[in-house]
Amino acid sequence: MRFPPTFSRTGLGPVLLLLTIAPSVPASPWKITNSQFQSQSVDLQSIDQDGLHLTAQPTTMPWSDILEISHPAPAPPAGGKFVAFLTTSDHLSGDPEGITGDQLQWNAPGLGAIQLPEAKLAAICRAGSAAPEGLDQVRTDDQVLLANGDRTHGIITQIDAIGVTIQTDAATPTLPWDSVSAVLISSTPTVAKNDRVFRVRFGDDSSITASTVALAGDQLSISFDGKTTRTIDDSLVAAIEQINGPVSWLTSRTPSVNIYNPYFTEDFPTKFDRTVDGRPIREKYPDFHHGIGCHSYSKLVYDLDGTYTVFRTQFAIDSDSPLADVTARILLDDKVAWEMANVKAGRIYPVVQVPLGAAKHVGLEVDFGENYATEGRFVWLDPALVAH
Repeated sequence: MRFPPTFSRTGLGPVLLLLTIAPSVPASPWKITNSQFQSQSVDLQSIDQDGLHLTAQPTTMPWSDILEISHPAPAPPAGGKFVAFLTTSDHLSGDPEGITGDQLQWNAPGLGAIQLPEAKLAAICRAGSAAPEGLDQVRTDDQVLLANGDRTHGIITQIDAIGVTIQTDAATPTLPWDSVSAVLISSTPTVAKNDRVFRVRFGDDSSITASTVALAGDQLSISFDGKTTRTIDDSLVAAIEQINGPVSWLTSRTPSVNIYNPYFTEDFPTKFDRTVDGRPIREKYPDFHHGIGCHSYSKLVYDLDGTYTVFRTQFAIDSDSPLADVTARILLDDKVAWEMANVKAGRIYPVVQVPLGAAKHVGLEVDFGENYATEGRFVWLDPALVAH
């Protein structure tokens, strides 16, 4: 993605929120999910760097005990026409307004004008449609997917309310939005940082990641780099999730190995925080936070550094077919630590916990079952490293 030469590129810059504070609404209870995955409703007084401050005992819950806090009834903002997908696993509904320097100006309903760094932008697609295919793949150029099924490769020089301008070998056309189904931004292999951050999710399921959050009264302050802070009304907030705190979701980490070997010619590459058919995990499995959709045969491997002591997950066959049958395995340093054959459709399997010991790698494997690859759609639910 290339920007006008009069602007300098600064690489990974903070996401800047320019928000209009919504009218105050009466306070409502929050639900806390603790590091043991247990939930309770509380009256929340405030949030600061020490944790959550409550009106009842215990009066303070430190961040080391907190997985997520959620609001039962966030204010639903009006929907935008598009969705911007970020490399941080966040996505924001809204409308593009133009490029300034290395920032995409984005108007997010309910939030206002925001700036998305090009380095964190993965794709843009129409609201209501599934995430673009290949969103998690490395791309050496920008791509515009057209409504007629064609695909244009090149360098995007502008994205605004009119359409997308892409420089190709032959020309530099501006493609109007009514002819565009999705935009994929070029990317390079990256390793996700395992620093503690907070994902703030809003009433339309949009989300943004911050370095710190603080709540005073009904006003939530969101800081992105220790210098850039914006404040919004807490009625807009659906949840605040701590990433890489007492729990580290595998979906927030980059696998060192990602293998998918179909049995025949089927094509179901592994998807993160989505099922293999592209549905968001929270939509399909509302009782869970995250998930990995995969198909037999698949194998994922994640590096360990000793910070976490237990791997925890649930799982299910993401199909209603009685023919679905797979074998699921959890590997430590490529040796089987847990295995279940004949995993069938129709249920969510109970929690599995595997102590990590001194292992350097944890692997997730979904193998062919009795009916080979037939309906071998599988989902790891809330796969997480836990610091017990």
